[in-house]
Amino acid sequence: MSEFRDYTLAELERADLEKMVFDLQNLIEIALSLSSNLEFDSLVESLLYICIGQMLVDKVALFLHVNFENDDLSSFMSRGYIIPPENKISEKSALLIHLKNNWKIINAEQARELMADDPYTSELYKLLVPEIVIPLRSKNTLNGLIFMSKKIMDTPYTEQEFIFLDKLAKFASIAVENSRLYRMATLDRMTGLFIHHYFQERLAEEIKRAERTENPLTLLMADLDHFKEVNDRYGHPQGDIILKGTANIIHQNIRSFDIPSRYGGEEFAIILADTDIEAAEHIAARLRKRVEEATYLIDNDEVRITISIGIAQFDSHKDMTSKDLIKRADTALYSAKSQGRNRVIRSE
Repeated sequence: MSEFRDYTLAELERADLEKMVFDLQNLIEIALSLSSNLEFDSLVESLLYICIGQMLVDKVALFLHVNFENDDLSSFMSRGYIIPPENKISEKSALLIHLKNNWKIINAEQARELMADDPYTSELYKLLVPEIVIPLRSKNTLNGLIFMSKKIMDTPYTEQEFIFLDKLAKFASIAVENSRLYRMATLDRMTGLFIHHYFQERLAEEIKRAERTENPLTLLMADLDHFKEVNDRYGHPQGDIILKGTANIIHQNIRSFDIPSRYGGEEFAIILADTDIEAAEHIAARLRKRVEEATYLIDNDEVRITISIGIAQFDSHKDMTSKDLIKRADTALYSAKSQGRNRVIRSE
């Protein structure tokens, strides 16, 4: 099937009309669900599972435009497929060149013609063998692509399903764009960690949730040791390399649902929901060790740095507000500093 078209109501049988009404109701519910979700990873995951559930497939992958210096698409999330995270689709590929002039869903035959023999996408094609490729576009810009496998029952995609997916893509693209803009507004551009304001909002929310559910909540406050000396000796651009490296270590050594932020300067804060102080201490110890082990080559010098961490678990008897919890974690941090740095201290 190379094309699909919208039907007039007069062309449809009763069963087809009932199916159309059902699909429209489904689309409205999906659109409301997607538009109400601004958490980017959660939104993308919901979108993938919608595709899986609606089309009865077991493999789906999403590539997104994440680098604004070019039009390349990067692998962002998948289910069923195993895709190396560094996998990209070049703006020079036949697939993306085709999509600049044609926004329609691509079927299996077209995908093979565009991808299988193209040096930019041939390896990816072998990995995915997509049955359809759905472009996510907004304001004549390609935000991403959804790749879907054959159906579990090996039945072909119908023309009605192409129409459904085309309309779903329009809703999804707007939701992805809005969520991405929100994400950009809440992230520190240099480190990729959440900004201070977002941290304060989420901490207040997590405290309310902890009070409601009686689940533990722990806060980590961390500060790089002697960082001013690094800046003074090598300059701020080189210091930024260490900040970025530390942020990357934080990302790699916490869980996906933890909330890491750049609190200010070389200070970081990490909200650990559903985590007691013993478990938080293990996370903090691993983080401290990874920071200590990292090396940075700056002006032919091998530079190392350490980090001090303070921990406090939320206690409704001690913490009347989020400021009280922050203060206790901060006090523990300064205890770590005063006791020699490069250590983890917990607030009792």
